[in-house]
Amino acid sequence: MANETTLPAAPAHLPESAKKQWRAGFAKAFELAKRDNPEDTNAQRSAATKSANAMLAIPEPKSAADIDALEEWQVMPKTRETRDVEGVSTRVCVTSDGRKYSFPVEDEVSTSKGKKN
Repeated sequence: MANETTLPAAPAHLPESAKKQWRAGFAKAFELAKRDNPEDTNAQRSAATKSANAMLAIPEPKSAADIDALEEWQVMPKTRETRDVEGVSTRVCVTSDGRKYSFPVEDEVSTSKGKKN
């Protein structure tokens, strides 16, 4: 197992449980990469980082409800909100992998207009 000085810090936006999962995944993948590329420490770290990051893949939302179902760490701070876009109530967010999503909100009563959108 990779020692603590070998392990990079997990992404800061993750909750502690996900950081623990990320570090464990990195350590396991790093050991495998050391066998595959015993002389190339850059390749070892790259393979381990890719493997750890893949474990934390963010599911692609397909609706406003899916945006709401994302865990807090999966969404960039202060980007999950409902906006009026050309008269349509729209749920938007930016996931922590940098992807932007927006979907119309179904059957939501607009308090500012007093009607269903």
